[in-house]
Amino acid sequence: MLVDREGLWFRVLAARYGVERGRLCVGGMRGSSWWKEIVRIRDGGGEAEGGWFGGHIRRQVGDGTDTFFCTDPWVEGGIPLSERFGRLFDLAVNKSISVDDMFQLGWGIGGEAWVWRRQLRAWEEELLGECQTLLLTISLQAHSSDRWLWQPDPGCGYSARGAYQILTAQAVAPLDAASGLIWHPQVPLKGDSHCVTGCGVVESAQHVFISCSSFGSLWTFVSSWVGSAPVSAQTLLDHFVQFSSSAGGSRSRRFVMQLIWLPCV
Repeated sequence: MLVDREGLWFRVLAARYGVERGRLCVGGMRGSSWWKEIVRIRDGGGEAEGGWFGGHIRRQVGDGTDTFFCTDPWVEGGIPLSERFGRLFDLAVNKSISVDDMFQLGWGIGGEAWVWRRQLRAWEEELLGECQTLLLTISLQAHSSDRWLWQPDPGCGYSARGAYQILTAQAVAPLDAASGLIWHPQVPLKGDSHCVTGCGVVESAQHVFISCSSFGSLWTFVSSWVGSAPVSAQTLLDHFVQFSSSAGGSRSRRFVMQLIWLPCV
């Protein structure tokens, strides 16, 4: 977690949920839903494929006491060993061991750090050799603490401003997300390619949601109800953008209009 161990919040959370091996615990039955979600993201169960946040952080190892050997992105390349060597991770007995403990037990050839649920097969031994080769150049620093690095700005670290700039720089993402919310990939295609209203026009996103005399007319009523200017966009994505801004340019108003647009669709 990006938490100062000497800070007030760390002490409050430690008193509430407990600390194990230097890390804040989930809290068991006492853990609140939001805290469990935060810990789930920390332990690699958050956004799919790492998400925008996971893709911009890296674990810098000092003494290795506060870094998970398998699941933290601390090795070169930023990919956790549990993903890079998934087969070995499945067979490992201790999946939550720290980097320091692995080092002390010996992660080289013949080291006692490697404990498996069964004897490794030949190709799995080759995977282990590849993993051990990756670890050959790594050395721990006894008087240095482990920490997270915000890669877009390693010097100053993470900031809300920096995260906002990254998110807003990806201008196409909100539009692609809008299409994903409308067209669910698991819905099977129907046999007839024409509009279900019987108007005779071939069904398309532009027709169904904008120009169809039955469905498209909804937007006139919505704009009248909201008190915003009518939208005349010819594509679905342009309609999403224009409708979101039709009630004013403030961020809060755009957010409200987006909330209205989605259930209407």
